[in-house]
Amino acid sequence: MDQKSQKEEQRRIAENKVEASRSEQNSKHKRTSITLNVLIILVSVLIIAVLWLVFFLTAEDTKEPQETKPATTQQAKDTTKDDTKKKDTTEKPKEETVTETSDDPNVSKVITKDWKVIPTEQKGDHVNSYEMDSQDWSEKVAAFSEATSIDKGDMTVWYVGRGGDPATQSVGTISTKEDPDKAYRIYITWKDGSGWQPTKVEELKTNDKKN
Repeated sequence: MDQKSQKEEQRRIAENKVEASRSEQNSKHKRTSITLNVLIILVSVLIIAVLWLVFFLTAEDTKEPQETKPATTQQAKDTTKDDTKKKDTTEKPKEETVTETSDDPNVSKVITKDWKVIPTEQKGDHVNSYEMDSQDWSEKVAAFSEATSIDKGDMTVWYVGRGGDPATQSVGTISTKEDPDKAYRIYITWKDGSGWQPTKVEELKTNDKKN
C-alpha cells in the first residue's frame, strides 16, 4: 500500500472513532434525559400525594363536632328575663275561690276568697256607722259590690247590721234591682288604716230581708 492510501485509511479510522464517540455521548445524553424525566415524574407524584393527604386530613378535621360557644351577654340577659317571667307566672297564683255548704237552711252555698280591701277616705279613729249618708256606709256598700261583682248603681241594699265584733265587723244583705229574690249576705271586716274587706258571701235561697 502506498503512502497516500495509508493516510486515507488513517483518516477514515479517525473519523470512525469520532463518530463512535459522538454516538456514545448521544446515548449517555438520552439515558440522562430519561432518568431526569423519571425523577421529575416521581417527584410530581410525591407532591400530589402529599397535597392529597394534607387535604384529606383537613377535611376530616372539619367534620369533628365544633365546640359550643358560650352564650353572649345579651343572650344570657334574654334567658334570664324569660326565666323571670316564668317564675312570676308560677309564683303568683290566681286568687282562689272556695265554695262550701252551710248548716243554714236558707243558704245555698258559701263563698270565701281573698278579696281586696276597699281603700278608705276616713280620717282618725274609725267609727262603725250605719247612717246611710255617712262615708263609712258608702264604703261598706263598695265592699258589698267588690264581693258580689254587682255594681253599686244596680244594687238594692236590703239590710246592713253589726257582725260578730260590733266595732270591726258588719253584715249586709243585697241583691240586684232586676232580681230582688236572688239575694246575697256579705260579711265584711274593718282593717285599721286600710278600709273594709269582704270575708265571706252567702248565696241565699230566698231574700229573708225582703219582707
